[in-house]
This record gives sequence, structure tokens and C-alpha cells, in this order.
Amino acid sequence: MTTNGSGGQIESRCDVYWEWFERPEPPPYEITGKYLFFSAARDTLVKIALEELRTGVFHTAKTHMATVEPPSGEYVLCLYYKDDSLKHKLAAKYRGRPGLKYRYWKSDADTIRGAYSREFLDSLSPEERKRFEK
Repeated sequence: MTTNGSGGQIESRCDVYWEWFERPEPPPYEITGKYLFFSAARDTLVKIALEELRTGVFHTAKTHMATVEPPSGEYVLCLYYKDDSLKHKLAAKYRGRPGLKYRYWKSDADTIRGAYSREFLDSLSPEERKRFEK
């Protein structure tokens, strides 16, 4: 699927677990991590992904497929970027939105190590937590 609007074209593709949103041109930077947003309302996260990709700053985002039951009960949006330099700007922009949690930046290195926030782990059942704790 391709969507148009102010800020250009956004392409969408799905795998079994994720829906990916991408600008057609590659980013002019190396992606080293992502900004994380959580919400029980998946459509809120999709709107944020499309809005941020249309700014031209971000080039790739993903969120759970609508058919996937997220482990914590909330969907996650990952906005991929080169560094954490936009964390305060995004916090100010999305602060106070009902039903939306912004968790700042997570590096790819933390993801590879399996590092998850205490808040996320505490939201899981003991059985689900075993999948994420190392």
C-alpha cells in the first residue's frame, strides 16, 4: 500500500507480526535505534507514524499488525532514527495525549542485548515476562 499526502509518499508493507511504514528514498543517515510509543489504540500509533514520516526527518517506522495481540496489552510504535537527539522535541510534541505513552529512545544495541524497561516487564504476566527476560 502507498499513501500520499503533504510531505510525500509513504509505503506500507506487512509481515506476520509488523506493519512497516517507509519513505521510498533511503535515509541519509545510519539507523542506530528507535523512539518508542505505546498505546492500546493502534490507529493512534499509525497516525503518528505517518505524520512523522511525512516530516521527512524519519524514514522508517513499524507497529504491530492489527491481528496481533500485543504481549503487554499495548501496541508499540518504533520510529527509527540515527540518534536520540529528538527525544525532547518528541516528548514536548506528544506530551499529554490521552492513551499514549512515550518511552524516548532505545538503541539497537539495547534491543540486541534484550534490555527492556522495568515498566514494560512489570506490565506482563509471569509467563509472558519469561519471553523477554534473559
